[in-house]
Amino acid sequence: MDVAIMSLLYTSAGSCCSKGQASQAWKVTFAFACCTALLLVAAPALQMVQASDADPLQDFCVADLSPSAPHVNGLACKDRATVTSKDFLFTGFRKAGNVSISGTNAIPTLGDVHQYPALNTQGISHVRLDFGVGGVIPPHIHPLATETLFVVQGSIYTGFISYDNVLYAEVLQQGDVFIFPRASLHFQINVGTGPAVTFNSLNSQDPGFLLTANQLLATNISSAVLEASLGINSQELYSLQASVPSFWSQAAP
Repeated sequence: MDVAIMSLLYTSAGSCCSKGQASQAWKVTFAFACCTALLLVAAPALQMVQASDADPLQDFCVADLSPSAPHVNGLACKDRATVTSKDFLFTGFRKAGNVSISGTNAIPTLGDVHQYPALNTQGISHVRLDFGVGGVIPPHIHPLATETLFVVQGSIYTGFISYDNVLYAEVLQQGDVFIFPRASLHFQINVGTGPAVTFNSLNSQDPGFLLTANQLLATNISSAVLEASLGINSQELYSLQASVPSFWSQAAP
């Protein structure tokens, strides 16, 4: 909603409520309607506030990752007097990830708040993806972030599934960008003839990661639930569970 229109609605509805509360002559039903209108106007704004990480209260808050740091909703700030310019530098993307240790011939190098403490309170994180030929980043979601993917090298087939179960997918070439809406199921596969690299950004310092195969097959969901949901028998379920590749020790993008 346009900010100017929202402001006008807030002012009008607030004035309406004030009149409804200040004068006994106003009918109770009219005052109730005015205040209800104000709440309806405020509701979308509250939803927008929750759409991404909260705004910072200062210019930076380099995360204190020490074991003795207090546990808060996010990460505590490092003592500002000890912060240097090197705290704002991240060099973790200089080297390619080792795809040979992945069960899918593709691997992420993370640059979220846990590897890059300067991202604390900034509402952003980054990931480098390295793919061998045919390498796959399996279907997964980030419950707390929208993501963009920029192809640095190679050809990548990627896409997401919308909330109404529609697949939106394209083959990307070097220089192309693709967006994955917040919490949408998405994937990547290298469809080129050589290695591929992408650089991804997410609008959360710690976007979360839920890998679909692991969620279904490597947790303690009742086998009866999985068999009925997937239309398979117990032996087929066992085979599926045993065939889930060994993914990475860290979350993927």
